[in-house]
Amino acid sequence: MRTASVLCLASLMRCLTAQSFPDDAPNAVRVGPGVTAPKLTHRAEPEYSPEARSAGIQGTVVFEVVVNELGGISNVSVLSPLGFGLDEKAQEAIVKWRFEPGRKDGKPVAVLATIEVNFRLGGQNFDSKAEDRRMRFNVALAGLRGQDPVAKKKAIETLDQLAKQNFPPAMYVLGKLLEAGDGIARDPERADLLIRKAADKRHGPALFDAGLAYCEGKRMPKDAEKGMRMIRDASMLGSYAAQFYLGNYYEQGPDASRDLDRARRAFRMCAATGHADCQLRLAKLLLNLPQRRDRDFVEAFAWLKVAADQGQAEAQDLVEKESSGLTPDQVSAALRLKAQLVHKQ
Repeated sequence: MRTASVLCLASLMRCLTAQSFPDDAPNAVRVGPGVTAPKLTHRAEPEYSPEARSAGIQGTVVFEVVVNELGGISNVSVLSPLGFGLDEKAQEAIVKWRFEPGRKDGKPVAVLATIEVNFRLGGQNFDSKAEDRRMRFNVALAGLRGQDPVAKKKAIETLDQLAKQNFPPAMYVLGKLLEAGDGIARDPERADLLIRKAADKRHGPALFDAGLAYCEGKRMPKDAEKGMRMIRDASMLGSYAAQFYLGNYYEQGPDASRDLDRARRAFRMCAATGHADCQLRLAKLLLNLPQRRDRDFVEAFAWLKVAADQGQAEAQDLVEKESSGLTPDQVSAALRLKAQLVHKQ
């Protein structure tokens, strides 16, 4: 039996240190001395999406919101998503919530806060510790993207805590920060150790980073064969950078390594996860096939449309250029395929 639960408000409304204030809510304040937290007066429960229920997805969606002076919610953004339609279902619910507004000096004020929405499937096991690590990591990433130095410091502290718990994504990101000296004292030795440990645990981005180092002979003896093997493994583990690298390598490589079939497969992997540059490169390879079939043209146009919708300028130009060469039937087929491609992302 499906259940969707929402945590008690007392544990949800707290000082947000993960991001700076939304641009269109400059007067929002954080809960703290002299500022009281909003109190929930009406709650709508979220529903499971069919896709998430079918896939058995469980976890927590974390939102950044502003509870305004009238007790409504605005400026909703997702700090830690779950996907499979659950982010949308959670947002549909929380925008219906109503609050007694927070107050400062006795007057209602807009308050910046976070809300966590839990999704659980009755009768199925759930690893709460793993979900807590995933959620904390995503919120820390949001803190790194913001402009608030206090938030960034908090995010780095969280990453350090998670890295000490051997959480591979945190080990990798902290390693890259230490490598660059970004918000933290530069420490190349610890950076290299963290990235290698994350790679040993089969974390895709770290595995790509280590594989590239072997290919280029940086930080370790050059071993192109081992490096390419690691990059291929990283691609299979979902590393966008590895997938794009392989697509480019097989498309542009010297005669011995040039393999357009493998290039298309690599670009198709990252295209399917929503990366517009991969969608463009895949479409161009399909358009330039020596013996292009009708279905290749239709697929290429569909990918161009998907990339163009994301603002990819070259894809937009190619859509205009190639449109005149499509029949009405091809246009219809491309639009149907585009809808399927978007749904898969």
